[in-house]
Amino acid sequence: MLREAFAKNPKLAGTLVPLTAAIIAFQAINDRDDMRRQPAIEPKSVKTAATASFGGAGLPFEYSLAALSGFRQVIAGLLWVRSDAFFHSGNYDAILPMIRLITWLDPNWLDVYATGAWHLMYNFTDTDQRSDRRYLPVGLALLDEGIANNSKVFDVYKEKGWNMFDKVRDYNGAVKAYKGALENDPDAEVNQVVHPLAHSYERAGMVDEAIATWDDAIKRHEAWMKRPGITDEVKMRNEMGVKNATKNRSIMQIRKALRPVNIAALGQVDTDFHVTVTRTKSKVLKVEGSWNLIGSIKDTFDAGIFEKDGNTIKTLGKGLTLDGPVNGCRVDVRLQDDGYKMPEFGSFSFEVNPTITLMQDIVTTSGGRQVDAGGAYVATPRAGTAEQIAESAKVYNLGPKDQAVVNGVPVAQALAGAVGISAQGQWQLVTMAYPKAFNAYPRYYTKAEVPAMFAKLRGDAKTIADKLTKRNIHIARKGLYAPGSFRREIDMSKDPKMYGFKGDSFELILSVNPRTAPDFVQDRIGWNGEGWNDKQFLDDKTVPGLRLIRVRIPLTKDDILGSGEKVLFKG
Repeated sequence: MLREAFAKNPKLAGTLVPLTAAIIAFQAINDRDDMRRQPAIEPKSVKTAATASFGGAGLPFEYSLAALSGFRQVIAGLLWVRSDAFFHSGNYDAILPMIRLITWLDPNWLDVYATGAWHLMYNFTDTDQRSDRRYLPVGLALLDEGIANNSKVFDVYKEKGWNMFDKVRDYNGAVKAYKGALENDPDAEVNQVVHPLAHSYERAGMVDEAIATWDDAIKRHEAWMKRPGITDEVKMRNEMGVKNATKNRSIMQIRKALRPVNIAALGQVDTDFHVTVTRTKSKVLKVEGSWNLIGSIKDTFDAGIFEKDGNTIKTLGKGLTLDGPVNGCRVDVRLQDDGYKMPEFGSFSFEVNPTITLMQDIVTTSGGRQVDAGGAYVATPRAGTAEQIAESAKVYNLGPKDQAVVNGVPVAQALAGAVGISAQGQWQLVTMAYPKAFNAYPRYYTKAEVPAMFAKLRGDAKTIADKLTKRNIHIARKGLYAPGSFRREIDMSKDPKMYGFKGDSFELILSVNPRTAPDFVQDRIGWNGEGWNDKQFLDDKTVPGLRLIRVRIPLTKDDILGSGEKVLFKG
C-alpha cells in the first residue's frame, strides 16, 4: 500500500530527502523526547507486519535508510510534523502511509497509535458525517499493534478501551482493554483507566462489578495521594477523583436498590414500537415511527439525603416520583450486508474490503407529551420543549391540535372556578408558582404540603400573573397522551465509494438498548429492560439477559437501488 501511496503522491517520498539532511541538526531531540515511556526498539511483531504488508518484499527503502542512520526517532518526529500539515489541509489519505512509516520507525511513540486510530475510526465520513465503519477493525488493529509493542504502559490500552466504548459500543471489549491497562501498568492513571472501566462494566450490565470498581478507584486515588514527592497538581487531580468516584458509587448503589422497586410498583411499560421504512428514491431511505417510552421526568428521582460532603448517601430515598413521556432517547439505525460481522485482523493493514456496505446512524425521539384532565399545560403556537421549571413539574407545551383535544382554559379562570383542578394539577401549579431552591431537599412539595400552598396561591394574584399567566399556563378539561416519535431521511446516494451495494441482500436493523438509555429512562425501565415490553419487537435472545427493542428488516438490492417511492416495511 505504501508503494502505491508514494507513486500517487510523489511529495510523500520527497518529504524524506530534506528530513534525512536535517538528522544531525535534530539529534538532540532524541535524547530529550519525553513522549516515549521506554527506548525505541524494533519488536519482532513490527518486522512481521511490515513484511506481510509488502507481500514478503521486505521493509521499504526509507525505513532501511532510517534504521541504518541510527536516527529513526528523529525522522519519525519530523514525519509527524509533516502529517499534521496534511491533516490541517484535509489531505487525510496522505496521513495513513505517514502513520505507517512513523510506527515502523518508532514503535514506542504512543501518541501516533492513539491519533492514528482516532483518524481511522472517526475522520473518514460520508457527506452527512457518518463514519465509515469499515475502518473500525482497521483502527482496532493499529491499537492492538501499539499494545503489542508497548505492553507495559497503559496508554494504548486506554485508547482501545475508549474506542470500544464510544465508537464500537462493545462494552465487554472495553472492559477487557481497561483491565489490560491495570494488569500491565501499576502506574496507570486512575481517572483515565479505572473510572471508564466502571462505566464500561455498567454498560455491559455488570452492576456489582461497576460498584466494586468505583470502590477500587477510591482506594487507588488515596494510595496515589500517599506517594512521596507527588506534585500539587497530581494531589488535586486525585482528590477530585475520590469525590467523583464516591458520588458515582453512591448513585449506582441507590439505583441498584430503587430501580427494582419502581418497576415492581409501576409494572412494565408497553413500548408499542411502530416503524415505517420508505425508499423515497434510489439509495435514500426514510425511517420514521413512534413509541410509548416512559421514564422519570428528569429531576424527579428521589435518591435520598447525602452527607455534607455531597457524595456519600446518608438516607435512601423513594426512587421515581413522577413518570411521563420521554424525549431525547435514541433509536440506532444500521444498514449492512446480510449477516455482516466485524472482522478481527490478525495483523495491521490499512486495506478495507471495498465490496462491504455498512451504514450506522442515530434517530432521536421527540414530541412525547401527556396531560391529565384537571392538569396543567403550556398553551403555545406550536408543540415544543417547555422551560425547565414547567418540564420538571410534568407540564408540557401543546400545539393547536393538542389544545383542541384537551379543551383547556387559562389558569386564572380555572382558579376562579371555570374548571376543576386535580390534585396533580394543584401540585403542578404550586411547584411552578413557588419553586424550591435547586439544592433543597426534598426539592418537590409532598402531598401533605400541597393543600396549604394551593390555598395560598388562590389569594396571591401577583404570583398567579407573574409565574403562571405569563407562562401561558392552562388547565385541561380532557386528558391527552401522545407517544414520542422519530424520523430521519438517510441519503446514501452521494457516496458510492462508501456505499457500493455490491451484495444481493441486506438487513436494516433498528434497535434500542436500555443500557445506553439516559439515566432517567433507566430509572423506569432498569439497566436490562426489565421494566418494558413490546408485543412485536421485544428481543431477549440476541444478548442473554438483555431485553432489547429490535426490528430486523431484510432488504434486496432492488429495494435500495430501485427508483421511485416504495414502502419497504411497516409494522
